[in-house]
Amino acid sequence: MKTLFYHIISLVLIAAIAVGCTSNTINKCGPCPLYAIVLPHINFRIVDKTTGDDLFFAAVPKYKISQLKFHSIINGKPDTAFLSVDSLDKKFTIFITNKGPVDTVTMQVADKPQDILLFTAGKTAGCCSVPFLSSVVYNGTTVFTHENGPGIVILTK
Repeated sequence: MKTLFYHIISLVLIAAIAVGCTSNTINKCGPCPLYAIVLPHINFRIVDKTTGDDLFFAAVPKYKISQLKFHSIINGKPDTAFLSVDSLDKKFTIFITNKGPVDTVTMQVADKPQDILLFTAGKTAGCCSVPFLSSVVYNGTTVFTHENGPGIVILTK
């Protein structure tokens, strides 16, 4: 009688383990490769809307780089925006850091009116998805899309 009891218990345990192994809780993808992920970003220049002259990297620039201010809006409050200046290639790079689907950034050039940039981010499909920049809207106008976005976005001021 004891052996029958042990056989039944053994079969129940084996069945429970087999059902547990076929559940959806197992990660079917395996580990993702370890490599640095570049935050979503755009490269851009700021030019005069009437002359097309670069406002910061021209031979005689109209503004100093110190007169350019960016703020990321987080929970309705201005916060630091990550801006990189590349004087050699004459461009700026701004990185998107907000965890939400849209990042709002304000841009202030000297005493000019403040501009609004809306960055929409996405993630690639699959197990090891990475973030990418989906689109950028500058003062209500789309200036970049992931599908056909330019390498360097031109912002007019």
